[in-house]
Amino acid sequence: KSRFIYIILAIMLGILVTPFIRHSGVTGHLITTLIAAMIPLTSFYALTADRNRAIIILFIAAPFVILDGMGMFFTNRYLMIAAISFGTILYFYIIVLLVINLLSYRVVTADLIYCAISTYFLIGVMWAGIYIVLEGISPGTFSGISETADLLYFSFVTLTTVGFGDITPQSILGKRLAVFEAAMGGIYLAVIIAMIVGRYMSMKDIQDSENEINPKN
Repeated sequence: KSRFIYIILAIMLGILVTPFIRHSGVTGHLITTLIAAMIPLTSFYALTADRNRAIIILFIAAPFVILDGMGMFFTNRYLMIAAISFGTILYFYIIVLLVINLLSYRVVTADLIYCAISTYFLIGVMWAGIYIVLEGISPGTFSGISETADLLYFSFVTLTTVGFGDITPQSILGKRLAVFEAAMGGIYLAVIIAMIVGRYMSMKDIQDSENEINPKN
């Protein structure tokens, strides 16, 4: 069983559950903080082959989880900005490690597929963090949002280049960042799909060559 599937499950749990319980008091905030902590924990578990780099995940995750947890008792915009900033740095670091791991595969395996999917999901989450920090620093950067969590939806809509248009960036920086995310999503899919197809074809060529050398009786 691939370890990377747990990263996907943690992200999906956060996307599906967090919006419904985040504002339901201390208990809801505590649960969402624990769900947020699952992403670095599952990433650490998936990347334990490179233990030194994996341990850094926990060091970056610590202030993120602590500051996010403090939000249960202190409603402060700057505390939220600090927490999301650490989270964004954390996701960026995990993405770098996942891409390095992704490029190390020489054959197409379940690990390769799940690693590619978890990287794609994390890219969307990371960009959402960037947008939330930007909106926190400069309110009104995005129109059409009722809460900053809506920017997670905007991030994935932009990453997949769907572009519904219900949420739009108003500032120049917001627009430029949206352009970069959309480009990153397209480039990532093009490169990763090309890599997977190329390695799969290489596997097929090797298998065909082996079958020609050692034909079955």
